[in-house]
Amino acid sequence: MNDDIRSEFLLSPTFFPTIPRPAQVWRSLSFWVGIAYILIILRAVPQIIVDYWFLLHLGRKNVFWTNFTIQLFLFAICLILFTLVVYIPIRKFAVSPTFRKAGIHISLWIGIFAGWLFSLSYQKYLLAFHAVPFGEQDLVFGKDIGFYVFTLPAILISLTFITVLAITGAMAALIARYNQLRPQGIFKSIKIRPLYKAGLMITNPLNAYLLILGLSLTARTFLSRYGLLFKDNEESGVRLGAEYLDIEGFFSTLNMINVSVLLELGILATVGITLYRLMKTSRKNTHPKESDDNNSPKRRFSLRTPIRIVIGLLAIDLAFFLGVVIKNHLIVAPNEPTIQIPYIKRHIAATLKGYQLENIKTVDWRLPEEPLTAARLLESKTVQNAPILPTWASYLEEPPDLHHFERIQAAGSTFIYGPVLELYEQEQQLRPYYKFISVDGVRYTIEGEKRMYASAVRELPSRGLHGPKTWLKHWGSAALMYTHGFGLVMSPVNQVNQEGGPLYAMHSVPPEASHPMFEAEPRIYFGEGAKDDYILTNIRYLKEFDHATNQFRKENVYPPEVESGIPVDSFFKRLILALDTMDITAFLFSRFIDHDQTRVHIYRTPMQRIRHITPFLFLDSNPYAFIADKKILWMLNALTTTKNYPYSFREVFGDKADERAVENFPERIINYAEDSVKICVDAYTGEVHFYKIAEDPIINTWDRVYPGLFEPISAMPEDVEAQLTYPIQLFHIQFDDIYKRYHQQHPIEFYNVEDLWDDADEVVGSLGAGLVEFGTGDQMTFSYEGYNILLDPADLPPGSDIGAPGELQFVMMMPYTPEGARNLRSLVIALQDPGHYGELLNLRVPQGVFIAGPEQADTSIDNDAQVNQQITLWVRHGSEVTRGHTILLPAAGDLIYIEPLWIVSLQNRLPQIKLFSVVYRGRTTMAITLEEALRLLDVTEAEEQRANELPWWRELPPEAKQKAEGPPKKQQQPPQRRKKCPNPTPP
Repeated sequence: MNDDIRSEFLLSPTFFPTIPRPAQVWRSLSFWVGIAYILIILRAVPQIIVDYWFLLHLGRKNVFWTNFTIQLFLFAICLILFTLVVYIPIRKFAVSPTFRKAGIHISLWIGIFAGWLFSLSYQKYLLAFHAVPFGEQDLVFGKDIGFYVFTLPAILISLTFITVLAITGAMAALIARYNQLRPQGIFKSIKIRPLYKAGLMITNPLNAYLLILGLSLTARTFLSRYGLLFKDNEESGVRLGAEYLDIEGFFSTLNMINVSVLLELGILATVGITLYRLMKTSRKNTHPKESDDNNSPKRRFSLRTPIRIVIGLLAIDLAFFLGVVIKNHLIVAPNEPTIQIPYIKRHIAATLKGYQLENIKTVDWRLPEEPLTAARLLESKTVQNAPILPTWASYLEEPPDLHHFERIQAAGSTFIYGPVLELYEQEQQLRPYYKFISVDGVRYTIEGEKRMYASAVRELPSRGLHGPKTWLKHWGSAALMYTHGFGLVMSPVNQVNQEGGPLYAMHSVPPEASHPMFEAEPRIYFGEGAKDDYILTNIRYLKEFDHATNQFRKENVYPPEVESGIPVDSFFKRLILALDTMDITAFLFSRFIDHDQTRVHIYRTPMQRIRHITPFLFLDSNPYAFIADKKILWMLNALTTTKNYPYSFREVFGDKADERAVENFPERIINYAEDSVKICVDAYTGEVHFYKIAEDPIINTWDRVYPGLFEPISAMPEDVEAQLTYPIQLFHIQFDDIYKRYHQQHPIEFYNVEDLWDDADEVVGSLGAGLVEFGTGDQMTFSYEGYNILLDPADLPPGSDIGAPGELQFVMMMPYTPEGARNLRSLVIALQDPGHYGELLNLRVPQGVFIAGPEQADTSIDNDAQVNQQITLWVRHGSEVTRGHTILLPAAGDLIYIEPLWIVSLQNRLPQIKLFSVVYRGRTTMAITLEEALRLLDVTEAEEQRANELPWWRELPPEAKQKAEGPPKKQQQPPQRRKKCPNPTPP
């Protein structure tokens, strides 16, 4: 190719890409934006309709219409205002035909998007419109607490809306004005000063938008005065809230805010007048025809005076700020903490009230001077009902601590401890399609005696939780045939069989119950494992799989008279459900769907179900199932929360409890929480009941918003009320985060943190499970969480007064140690039975009195030569040894520790309790039964050692044997004895 041809080719207009014309860009952009909006509508509208059907068939139609009405109202306001503030400048100033044509579309797009965002804040406006007063006022501004909880958040959201509206309008005005002036060549002219070019961009709409913007920002500064009640004081004894510097004297933070508001108004006036004068001057000097006064002489415009005024106002603001800083260094800091005492008191009182800790009862716990005999300990009903079978599974918090990473790498899981869950899976899963998600503690009164049981639901998990198994791989299997789990498995927590496993009170498929109270409809259509899936019932041609039989299988038909689920009674519903679930072909073309009887069941986990009805409630992440009125019901603890309770310390509220939630649940920052609602979900029908158990202003406000949604506690059936439990996550944040510091109610003690507590630790879980070497880094400690027991009030120290002696109370407990120490400092108890529900008791060990803590009890067990010898023997023979939960039990005013020792074969994970260790008053014993371990407390350690290094295998001397055996009892088949080992030479 010669040079002439190459030059002609390079100069060709098709060689280099060209910028398309605005009309071409607009056509392409509008097409794809339209497609995007259509896809969004196709995704959003079906979900709205399905939510309406869901609430309609639950009898909660008013919830939908209340939410929909307020959201539509907010959306319409935002759509209209944003559309107008964008469209008016474009219509008034723009000259480009394409831009003017696009103006209405752009303004509508922005309005729709802004309206959608604004409508998401509907809950704040519902609270503001229906607010119930708290009946208490803050001590700074004298406003009802409800103003900060309900009204202020709505005002701040509105200000944010106005601010964004003004900014959007200002940008639209600038762009439209630029489009008007650009064709005139003004911005390329060298005759016009740059200042006047900028002045020509100023228009009356722009000035109006900037005025609105300035006023909204000034209003936000004014409202920041209320933010002093939530101010984070990192280096002050007043950890949160207004302090001395904020309130007292002329140079205070509050006065600084007041001065800033006045100065901002001055700056706003100066800027507004300056912009107006600049607009007039620029038009007069460049476009005389646009000026109002064409005969006045041209004048030069100067910014010196406005700049000096603004700098002067800012200097006043800076000077006042420096005055506050100097006051802090010269007056406040040298005189702490005495100068802050009134504010520290406010902070402590508000925090205790915000976390419902102001009424906790404190009793000094002094142990009896004389040790109790083994017989006296065995008489204790608390000891008799000791929960040796744990009713929970323990996992590491996420993200885990660094020293736990090795354990995770070895095990491939954050699972730490859950022998009962493993036992149930081994012995009671029975079929590969069933699974136990969690184990919970429940109690029943049988023949006048209260008993505690470990309970788990045999569920048929969803595809998302269980993986792509064959029986759930296809739509027909997952949605039509494998629809439900089957029954509960229960065992008393204080008993084990001869092999160290549970004694079942309810087991097998179909369920076999040891007592008529446990007989119930066993089918589980709604459960923790039914995540993300829907099912169809009452279909054509197929029946649901019910359970396996000796011969083949039993099938089931969901009773048509049970009005559960959404009727799929029209093609329109099939279309909407297809778009909502994205199973297009299944819903539109399946012949299994019968318009006369088929129903679809959605939101099948208890937490999913409740979230779609009451998203404003915080749900405790551990639903539990129980039997009442021949039904299996799920109970959920729901809390009302806010982060706007003045002076109360803020914490992160979320799933930090021992038991991980099946579903992810968002955390909240809170400084106020109330255990206000109990929710029951029928595992068979999905029916939901909300019971209001507290007269909390927040839940009373929501009761105003949704009349009839919440039932009074008096409407709760007795057998349901008998299963109430204290929310584990509330217990966690109250005592693991707040009370360990805020029990110090004297302001000087609180300021100096003289008596900081820490949640006690224990050694729990597998020993040496894949770690470096046994006996070193493998025995890692984990913090206690609240655990449930049956407690006899007679076993508590005098003054506790939680009930009549002998009437067992179902309680949640948690021990504390001093920060940096291991001795017991406190035992916190939350009562859970009707009549005493929610009462809190703090058994405080007096300072200077030593009582061994749980970790020290674990150390006593570790130091026992017999324990070490036996554990080493098991590990060498290929068994995995699991340390059980260290159970701290009050007994006749005294204290005893019990720890089971579990053995797990590496070939088949079937945990069994083989040993019980007891620690009491520094004495450690161990035996194959708890009763024998307790009776050995009457035998001295020297006698035990002389008798045998392994006393549970060899006979004691006659006199020691008589003490250990106690009174005669029924003969039992003696355990098989191993070959005797020679006795060690006594020291």
